[in-house]
Amino acid sequence: MRRIGRRSGRRRRQPEEHYISAGMARTKPKVFLDASVLIAAVLSSSGGSFYILSQLKGDFEFQTNSFGFEEVISVLDRKFPGRGDLKDILFLLLGTTPVRILADPPYEAVTSLAAYINVEDRPILASALANSSFLLTLDHDFLTDTVISFSQRNGVQVLTPRDFIERHRA
Repeated sequence: MRRIGRRSGRRRRQPEEHYISAGMARTKPKVFLDASVLIAAVLSSSGGSFYILSQLKGDFEFQTNSFGFEEVISVLDRKFPGRGDLKDILFLLLGTTPVRILADPPYEAVTSLAAYINVEDRPILASALANSSFLLTLDHDFLTDTVISFSQRNGVQVLTPRDFIERHRA
């Protein structure tokens, strides 16, 4: 008579790899995306911003904050009226590339940056400093020696998409 069930000598199914190495999983570096990078990715599928979001998504955890995301929507509405397709592209891109939208930083964190950057960009810098290892931007206000050196002292590298790609490839 034949036994029903598991035969002797049959190997037991091994657990998935992510269960085996769960305690030793590598944390992905966190990359904060300024609105300018998200807008550039929407406008050009051949540029560095789009490349980062589409090709490097497995290597990094991308972030922005509510302030930055609202800025993207506002710029698309204001500078490209009648181009609803750009918002469609934005949401398709965000559907294929996870971008975590963080809560806006506390008021105190924003105001503490008055000596380093203009008032409009403080919420972006404050969130990047609190949550990320990199801040990617095309905004020249972030690319000053003052902001770059202050950010580096606080553990954040401020880079353009091109510089980020070059460092990642190295």
